[in-house]
Amino acid sequence: MELSADAQSWLHLVLVWIGFGTVIGFVANMFLPTSKPPALFANLVIGITGSCVGPVAFVLLLKPEHFYPMSPIGFAVALLASIILLIFYRCLMLFERKPEKKG
Repeated sequence: MELSADAQSWLHLVLVWIGFGTVIGFVANMFLPTSKPPALFANLVIGITGSCVGPVAFVLLLKPEHFYPMSPIGFAVALLASIILLIFYRCLMLFERKPEKKG
């Protein structure tokens, strides 16, 4: 299957963001360790979401002249957003009902 140059460019961009978000999610989880192992899919989604939302919020709030999301500042902003999302996710998981044991 042959893809056009534009399709290849978009596919490359999506794969780079997935990889960047995955790294961000795992680093955020290292900052907030728990006793039970992390949910891998949740880390992936939180990392990708944080790596997208964080830089967008940074640009909208501070309006920097030159900002590249995959730079050290972009990494820090994405990490901060992912940590906030991870805290929110863990708070939601605290309210998850657990079945009572019989016996």
